[in-house]
Amino acid sequence: TGILELEQATAGFGDPTVLFIAALFVVSESLDSTGVTAWVGQQVVDRAGDDRSRIVLYVTVVCALLTAFITPNASVTALVPVVIVVSVRVALPTSQLMIPLAFAAHAGSLLALTGSPVSVIVSNAADEAGAGRFNFFEFALAGVPIAIGTIAIMMLLGPRLLPTRTP
Repeated sequence: TGILELEQATAGFGDPTVLFIAALFVVSESLDSTGVTAWVGQQVVDRAGDDRSRIVLYVTVVCALLTAFITPNASVTALVPVVIVVSVRVALPTSQLMIPLAFAAHAGSLLALTGSPVSVIVSNAADEAGAGRFNFFEFALAGVPIAIGTIAIMMLLGPRLLPTRTP
């Protein structure tokens, strides 16, 4: 359109933040393509049995830990098929697991620097402002209590707060 020169339009591709976020997408796709997420899902099914509380605990913990290393969207995308299979197997409404999955993903994004592209951007901004970069697990100081609280709320109050919908 002539608004930007070619050099201006491609300048961001050399930025470390852009490269790091692109690498996160590669890692998340690699986990899915190699079957790691499917294997983890099968482990959840094998260990949780048909107890609602255990299922919610396993699904939310796995999601939070996975999200610490890949983005929330990628972890939820990888675990949605697992959640559907688990809910059908134990006759638990899917709605009782989808919302805990989403909340656990967002809580898990606060466990490590790679959990969210926003964390990487904030770390780079802090470094540019002279405060230095964040350490890899520095966000966990706030993230661990938030993740534990989120999981506890989903386990304890979920049956009363979450909708019971059937497809």
